[in-house]
Amino acid sequence: MPIHDVSGRTDDSSDLLFLDIDGVLHPVGMDYSFSSRFFSHLPGLEALLREFESVDVIISSDWRLAESIEQLQRYFSADTRHRIIGATPQIDPNATVLHRRQLEIQAWLDGNGRNDAEWVALDDWPSSFEAGFERLVLTDPKRAFDEDSFQELRSHFLRFAAGR
Repeated sequence: MPIHDVSGRTDDSSDLLFLDIDGVLHPVGMDYSFSSRFFSHLPGLEALLREFESVDVIISSDWRLAESIEQLQRYFSADTRHRIIGATPQIDPNATVLHRRQLEIQAWLDGNGRNDAEWVALDDWPSSFEAGFERLVLTDPKRAFDEDSFQELRSHFLRFAAGR
C-alpha cells in the first residue's frame, strides 16, 4: 500500500483522528477480560494508520478518564503507539450538554491551537455529535470498526492527503 505523508512534517501539521474505543475497537456488551474480541478491530485501524502516516490520534473515549495516555498507548503496536498524542478534556460530567464529544474535541483543538487541522472522529455515539456531522465516521456498536467504517475512514484520510 502507498504511504500518504509529507516529508518533514511537524506535530503541528499532522492530521487528527479522534478515537473512541468501546463500540469502535471492539463490540460493546462483551466480557473484555476473557474475550478474543477485546481490541479485535485495532489491527484494521493500525493498517490505516500505517498507510496514512500524517494522521495522529487523540483519545476521545471515556477510557481517557481511567487510564493515562501511556497506558492507552500500550494497547497499540510498537510502531503506532507514538501516534497517540493526547486525549480530549472532559466537560463537566454533571452538566447537561448536547453533543458532548464534539464539544470536547473542539476544546482540544482550541487548547492546542489546532483549529485549522484536518480531523475526523471515529465513534459509535451519534447523540454526542450534531446530526449529519460531516467529520464523524459512525460505527455500529455491535459490529465496531467493520469494513464499511474502514472504507469511510479511509476516504477521509485520502481527502486529507489530497489537500496537502
